Amino acid sequence: MTIPHTTSSVTNDGQIKTRVVFFDMDRTILDVSPFHRKNFLTVLNKLFGVTELFKVVTSGVPMFEVMRRFAMAAGISEGSVNAKQDEIERLLVENIQTILPQDLQDFVLPGAVQLLETLHKNKIPVGLTTGSLRGVASQVLSRAGLLGYFPLTSFGDDCDHRRQIIDRGLEKATWVYGLARESIELVTVGDAPMDIEAGKEFSAITIAVATGLSSMEDLRSHHPDYVFPNLSDTQAVLNAITAN
Repeated sequence: MTIPHTTSSVTNDGQIKTRVVFFDMDRTILDVSPFHRKNFLTVLNKLFGVTELFKVVTSGVPMFEVMRRFAMAAGISEGSVNAKQDEIERLLVENIQTILPQDLQDFVLPGAVQLLETLHKNKIPVGLTTGSLRGVASQVLSRAGLLGYFPLTSFGDDCDHRRQIIDRGLEKATWVYGLARESIELVTVGDAPMDIEAGKEFSAITIAVATGLSSMEDLRSHHPDYVFPNLSDTQAVLNAITAN
């Protein structure tokens, strides 16, 4: 049975559509990037002797793909990295437990909690779609006090591209929220161009926030539906989510 939501509407052909909001995690609702970088370097050093993280594109990229890019930039072959995928992922999850501070509430970005509270009060379905591994993301969210806001989560395990993470999230929405997949009108919120591009592949309403490595001008060049400096203006973001 379909659960009634305040973002449900009827299209011209009589089909009921419900907006579901998928949030990216890192640099969108919180920023723990220094701890991720320390984790990446620790694992790469242990397995391959890498002593420096060279500049690569990481925003919006699943976690193992990030590791693969860092390793290859340091001269490690792709085959060598792929052969150690299970060990790399295990070490990333183990290490993060000691690398992260126990309390991450100070790392939550402005407006994130207020927006999530507002969406909950308005019965607007939300989900988390992150490239981080499940074991890493769950630690981050739990210590930041955000885990309870997301009844639906989709992680970067066994994914090479963000669209796979979103696709899994949509499948989960069918049973978490009792929605037929064709009745979902997706809204994505993220900080990276890849978040925008992946959202567009699912005909999503794309909301970009300049809380990551891209400026508002950079984000606008990828033509999202809305761009905000951050999530602080709760009403403006809510209006974008619910706009006709």
